[in-house]
Amino acid sequence: MKSGVKESLRDNFKIVPEGDTITPLSTLHTSISIRVLVGLGAPLLVLLGIRWLLNGGGLLCLFYEATGLYCPGCGSGRAALALLHGHPLKAFGHNPLLFLLGLPCGVLLVWEYLRLVFPGLGLRRISLPAWAGRTALALILGFWLLRNIPAFAFLAP
Repeated sequence: MKSGVKESLRDNFKIVPEGDTITPLSTLHTSISIRVLVGLGAPLLVLLGIRWLLNGGGLLCLFYEATGLYCPGCGSGRAALALLHGHPLKAFGHNPLLFLLGLPCGVLLVWEYLRLVFPGLGLRRISLPAWAGRTALALILGFWLLRNIPAFAFLAP
């Protein structure tokens, strides 16, 4: 190996004295960059979303507009707004799926946010079993089907 290439490779690694391990510098810089980006960007997006909802913002459902049928997410914006105003029963009426899946997913997102942005907390990665994903998909598809059947009109937003 030519000495220029060897020196170039050596310059891309940092030797950490504690465990004598070699960590690529690009990984160190990337992880810090991602932590800063997520640490600042995620709360900003949440605050902008809350502000948008409180100022009367709503979502247009393209599936509903095209088919006249409700999608699993129809009513989620109104449900989130009702939650922001402290009306959980009203929110449940707009979209019960938000409580069944949305809130647990929100808790997982907050956990992952804290784990990524604040690694010093020592939070472990949560890994869900495969059946959890299949169950969530079955709930979404079942809800989607039922809320469009007239006998289950109470599930409509």
